[in-house]
Amino acid sequence: MPRKFWIGLTVLFLLYSAYYIFFIESPNFELIPRKIRHLIKFSMLITVYLIGLRQLNLEKIAWMQTIWHIVHISGIFIITSFGAFDWIVHPLPLNIRVILFEINEFLIAPTLYVSMGLLHKFLLEEKKEE
Repeated sequence: MPRKFWIGLTVLFLLYSAYYIFFIESPNFELIPRKIRHLIKFSMLITVYLIGLRQLNLEKIAWMQTIWHIVHISGIFIITSFGAFDWIVHPLPLNIRVILFEINEFLIAPTLYVSMGLLHKFLLEEKKEE
């Protein structure tokens, strides 16, 4: 794996750890206003998307770059749509908020970044062998 991939993974790991230690697992989590918590989660989501976009070298396999964009942009759209409804119209029920939290978790966790990197590596190796 290229050095660029490992730098991105390290940055994502540190961001993800700091996010959980200082924000999600913080004893003062409930004292933070709900809208501020939403903004922090959304900014983390955008940051992870941009890091993956910059650090993953997906240009060589174009459809993987498309998948990265589709997965993140559709997740961001879903979360933003429900978040706007939550802010403007009416607070969402707990079960929908749990689903949105899980979507956010999937998008910010380093798991997607690692799987895209590994898939990219193995596809490039197969392409070189042909």
